[in-house]
Amino acid sequence: MVADRSAVSTISGYFYQFDRSILSILGLSSANDSVSIECIEDIDIHTATETTAVQCKYYEKSEYNHSVIKPAIMFMLTHYKAGLTAGRPTIQYQLSGHFASGQDKLALPFDISFLKTNFLTTASKDKTVKKHEELDVSDTELEEFLKVLSIDVNAAKFKDQFQAIIDSLAKQFGCSPFVAEFFYYNNALRVIKELAIEPDEALRATTRAAFIKRIDTSSYIFDEWFIAKLGTAKYYGELRNKFFAAGVNVSPADRLFIIHPAGETYSRNVVKTLLKTISRKYSKLSRRDAKPFSPYVLLVGIDDSELAGLKQELHNEDVRFVDGYDFKGAKFDARSISRPASAQAGPALRLFCDLAEARQTFLSFQRSREIYEFYRSQQVEEFGDSAISHIRFQIPNYEDIDKII
Repeated sequence: MVADRSAVSTISGYFYQFDRSILSILGLSSANDSVSIECIEDIDIHTATETTAVQCKYYEKSEYNHSVIKPAIMFMLTHYKAGLTAGRPTIQYQLSGHFASGQDKLALPFDISFLKTNFLTTASKDKTVKKHEELDVSDTELEEFLKVLSIDVNAAKFKDQFQAIIDSLAKQFGCSPFVAEFFYYNNALRVIKELAIEPDEALRATTRAAFIKRIDTSSYIFDEWFIAKLGTAKYYGELRNKFFAAGVNVSPADRLFIIHPAGETYSRNVVKTLLKTISRKYSKLSRRDAKPFSPYVLLVGIDDSELAGLKQELHNEDVRFVDGYDFKGAKFDARSISRPASAQAGPALRLFCDLAEARQTFLSFQRSREIYEFYRSQQVEEFGDSAISHIRFQIPNYEDIDKII
């Protein structure tokens, strides 16, 4: 299962199961109740009084037939019989499936005769195998097995189940549907995936409280499963619409864009183009503007010699920028980099090259401050002022930032 799950092309069934796992966790009523992923079944729900092992099936375009769920029921009976032999506490078994049609073929409840014929017997050209006889399960034990077995072949559609998760997350965190999906659900999907691939079964369990804590992070995390489900273009587009859709109507504010462009894919031309894009979109330097302003950018992870080369090219291309250093050998001056903008003198861009200098400057402001950080793996530390809006986006390729802003 772990190997298969690494291939994102097998999306629908795994997403349906993962979504069911998320919904099961959010539905826990006690702080000590828990859910285990990929243990007895796809999802095991543990409460103070019982354990329910749930297997999920999703066949959106297929008709229901008994043969589709037969292997699952055989496995459950095998596990049930082993529990009787070992003296293990009784476990509830639940098979939950969504099918395009054919649900009327299964009349519930059914008796052990129906169970034997349709779910425990496999006939081939050469022989007939009866699972209950192979396991030496008596009719009395089959009767008891039916008492702990529940089957639902009318489980929620993919979209309906997903919407139930978004509604639950929005209620849990008191947030908008967008934040519930792109922030909390994205994080939840990542956590479920991490749990599912833990080699130690004990580590594949989580309580509701622990799960909520893990998904309540400070970043819009780029999770490849979430993006595979949504599509990269839609993901970037939705982030742009939510946070950067103001365009020409952008309001005055001290905005800092933190960019981490270092790495094997670093390109001066790409960074330079990105800086010009930020300057163009987030500056207002017209004589008609009552309060001209321009953005700040902090570049993280670029060495001094490369920064010098980058600045020289910006200067050669007539980009009006300031960096807080007014002359050769000068110390950094926060007042210089934050001086009022004007149509005549600019600056069109304020370029930090040191985190401490950015922190010093922004902490000195008393006006509206916004920080948008685009990182690959490592983030900068919080600036330490709760009045500063600091929104983080995990972006695997810094070249893609212009698709968001």
